[in-house]
Amino acid sequence: MGSRVIKARFFRRAAAVLAAALLFCTPAGADPSWPEDTEGQRALKGYMVYVDSFLREQGELNINSLFEAYTGFEVFGITSQPDAMTPEGVEITAQLFRDGINSIQVRVNYIPRFSQIAAAFLRALNPEGMTMAEAKATPDARAKQAMNNPDNSFEDTVEPLNGTTPRVYYAYYPNQYHDGVNWIQMTIIFPLAGSWDGETLGGGATATKGPDTYSDHADDYEGYYSQDDYIHYDFFTTPTPEPDSAAGDGFPMR
Repeated sequence: MGSRVIKARFFRRAAAVLAAALLFCTPAGADPSWPEDTEGQRALKGYMVYVDSFLREQGELNINSLFEAYTGFEVFGITSQPDAMTPEGVEITAQLFRDGINSIQVRVNYIPRFSQIAAAFLRALNPEGMTMAEAKATPDARAKQAMNNPDNSFEDTVEPLNGTTPRVYYAYYPNQYHDGVNWIQMTIIFPLAGSWDGETLGGGATATKGPDTYSDHADDYEGYYSQDDYIHYDFFTTPTPEPDSAAGDGFPMR
């Protein structure tokens, strides 16, 4: 009788230890609860499914913490434990339209980790048409640029207007907040909803020229990584004078 009691106590204790272990060893890769109130939020959630799969493919943790979520933007990241309250070195901000994604900015404060994280976001733009090697090419080069010259910042000029293909920009800010921490970032400007065929990336993640199917001046424009100062996004307008200005005489008040 005594041996049965001892065995029962042993198994109860073992079960309690196992339950505690399961409680405190929640996988750091747990998925956050993505809001789905708008088409833009649903588009972001669908995109992040691909991002997470490509992060895991490289041995990275997936996106596991959602810090802020609104219809116009969401802030999330990768943390050591899921559902953290504050970022820990991988911060992602998504700007959203009601019907799609406007832009995503990825910031990492450990430079050797940047390439594989950035590559996951790039490959998710075209999961079937881009290899991981293609996706990592430019992030690798920019990370090496930062590591080889850690005190020298660089920053691409971001053209925020959405076009017909994704565009990608990079920046590096050494000691940005005067705390000894260096930040490297990537910004993706997404195409307007419904304007991109999902395939024409101008060479994927490399700065190669892509075909321009919208004009007779294909040689005048770069593709995925435009180098032409985005003159094809210039707008020429005639300003309307203010009603109370001297130039506004004769204009009816509305």
